[in-house]
Amino acid sequence: MSNRPAKVTQSEISRTLKGPTDAGVSIGRFEVDHRKGIVVVYPSGEAVNGSDEISKALGMH
Repeated sequence: MSNRPAKVTQSEISRTLKGPTDAGVSIGRFEVDHRKGIVVVYPSGEAVNGSDEISKALGMH
């Protein structure tokens, strides 16, 4: 383990998830890509099959 700061911190994840929750959106799941510093939030009930634009941008297709 190295002693470098995380690209995505716990507080950033909390703030990212608080936005949709405060707007009344139920979060089904979220993914964190620490290499790119990205948090992806999927609403509950949304099918995730790797064909959406975010999945393509992250190379998840």
